[in-house]
Amino acid sequence: MTERNIIALPVDGRPVTREQVQLLGRIAGCEVLCPAVSELGYFREPADRNALARWLREQAPQADGFIFSVDMLVYGGLVPSRFIDDGAAALIERLQLLRELRTRYPDKPIYGFCATMRLSNNNENEEEKLYWSEYGELIWRWSYHSDRFECLGEEEDQKWASMAKALIPEDIRRDYLDTRARNFTVTEQVLKLVADGVIDRLILPQDDTAEYGFNIAERRRLQARVASHGLDDRVLIYPGADEVIYTLLAHQLQGLGAAAPVRLALSLHQPHSIAGLVARYEDRPLLESIRSQIAAAGAVLVEDIDSADAVIAVHSRGSAQGDWAMQAPLPDPEALDERWLSQLAAINKPVALLDLAYANGGDPQLLAGLPIELSRLLAYAAWNTASNSIGSLVAQVCLALGANSGNSADTVHSAHNRHLLAIRLLDDYLYQAEVRQALRRQHVEKQTDPQTLLQSLKALYLQRARQWLRQQQLAEIELEDIYLPWQRSFEIGLRTSLVGDSAGGAL
Repeated sequence: MTERNIIALPVDGRPVTREQVQLLGRIAGCEVLCPAVSELGYFREPADRNALARWLREQAPQADGFIFSVDMLVYGGLVPSRFIDDGAAALIERLQLLRELRTRYPDKPIYGFCATMRLSNNNENEEEKLYWSEYGELIWRWSYHSDRFECLGEEEDQKWASMAKALIPEDIRRDYLDTRARNFTVTEQVLKLVADGVIDRLILPQDDTAEYGFNIAERRRLQARVASHGLDDRVLIYPGADEVIYTLLAHQLQGLGAAAPVRLALSLHQPHSIAGLVARYEDRPLLESIRSQIAAAGAVLVEDIDSADAVIAVHSRGSAQGDWAMQAPLPDPEALDERWLSQLAAINKPVALLDLAYANGGDPQLLAGLPIELSRLLAYAAWNTASNSIGSLVAQVCLALGANSGNSADTVHSAHNRHLLAIRLLDDYLYQAEVRQALRRQHVEKQTDPQTLLQSLKALYLQRARQWLRQQQLAEIELEDIYLPWQRSFEIGLRTSLVGDSAGGAL
């Protein structure tokens, strides 16, 4: 029997943003209720927002708390938020549902998150306006150098910004800026909901960003508004997106008494390099992002390992990340530090491994040389951007430890934690860092139909992954199948179950 029911609206229906969040809740004896995958849109297709509003009203009476992706509520998903045609007034009207819920349920916490519209630095238009295939990189350069000039006043930036801008047709420039302005107006209204006491806690994640850009200029404006309205304790702004629902779940369950705050210490691999490391697709030093995510989840960062409840081992290798998805090797790889590995083995605390040498996948060399059995880790993460990994891992650690109630249910909660650990290892390491590379060597993806791609993936992955689970002493996790949620190789879905878990199919 669950202790809490949380109504959650994820950014989309992918397993990493929905099913795995539900599994995270189970670690704390919580049921995270989400709309069905079919009700959350599909890739570029927005969800039926009117149907979602009806679902929320129907489910609300049984909720102990709410967590909303404002992008799903207002735009029908994070990806559609970048190109949907609705005007600002129609979008803002959809926020009234939050005021309605606050009026009807004044004592139930309402948490939300709303991403600042990203600005990708390539010509891939899968998740952008269609003209991104021709002008995406130019728009990024125009944005980056325009903002850098505004901040630093260097004439070289003004020159580059002018050159890029001149190569982009005026109608495309106008459309792009209008879309950004519309979304910013919506975010301002979301901030007003915090000021009015409708939203109790809000995170404004910076999705796929850099040090300068139109999006960074928006961030500075948002930070100024947060400060001027005295909302610093209720509104957080830092890099991330897909992982924020994890972070808010951990924090909300602490507020509801379903978990206690935990103390976390860091063990840094190659601290001389990591001190200055800015992760790919982010705008600040990695350690600053880690501190932000720990605070956002309601945990406490301590310096002394002896006073910590758990240790997060932070792995990097050199002054910059590689990227498995973009086939970018480590720019200046450093060898594994054997002293650090020995120190990890000697830590008499639960250890979680934050594997950040690469974006979009783990480091095979680290896992091969790790002196700790993978099945003994409290958590593992190496997926997508650094902040995606940081936030999800910190949330898992918080609930795996903070929800420990000292009774017979702890064994069940621990089993759910091992289940989520296994999924992250199967995805972040085995798939993203290894099998995806082999799959892409076999097929030119844009010339391959999704069914052929999937059959090749199954042949490459399933038998190997099942054997790997047994080797890692995670045999209680049954891998039933693998699928492609968005019919592409970037992400996978794993159909898994926990042997003996009668609720395993309810996610």
